[in-house]
Amino acid sequence: MTGKIAAQGQEMPLTVYAKRPNLNRQEITLPDGKVVQAFDGTTAWVINPMMGSDVPQVVPGGAAELMKNAADFDGALINYKSKGTAIELVGKEKLGDKDVYHLKLTMKSGQVQHYFLDAESGLEIKTSAQVDTGMGPAKQTLDTEMSNYKQVGGIMLPHTVRQFMNGNKMAEVSVTGVEFNAPVDDSIFSMPKK
Repeated sequence: MTGKIAAQGQEMPLTVYAKRPNLNRQEITLPDGKVVQAFDGTTAWVINPMMGSDVPQVVPGGAAELMKNAADFDGALINYKSKGTAIELVGKEKLGDKDVYHLKLTMKSGQVQHYFLDAESGLEIKTSAQVDTGMGPAKQTLDTEMSNYKQVGGIMLPHTVRQFMNGNKMAEVSVTGVEFNAPVDDSIFSMPKK
């Protein structure tokens, strides 16, 4: 997937590579380098020149768990039982002007996520979770809103994704292109040697 990410008053090119079952790599191009976040099926890692280093770093704790969950190619709802996830229907409610089904997912790790599905289309329009970002003692509320769905290769995909931390907008992704079944070498997901 290619697109743009707007964060902290800047708009930057974004490329995401994903491969079944749980490989993921995101690259954000900056004026002075490239931020890389990846999950290789076992280890979450990052290269972030904005933090003063081009050396790959293992991502710790709660932040690693977030990256692991995000790397699930099919998403948390597909084959949820085989992943050890429990789903509870909280109920039907309003989210803005839409009727939604509110689902509570409890992952095998114990992490709880809330999914809000459009009652008419069944599409995910919001997820919410209390997360340990590793950047403070308290858990933070991470909300992700998906909109602007378009059909790509017979699959409905959001082309606008907004992320909020404790109600404050952190980033907005605008998808400009999606390519399915492109050849991707597994080595791009592995953390480079230091």
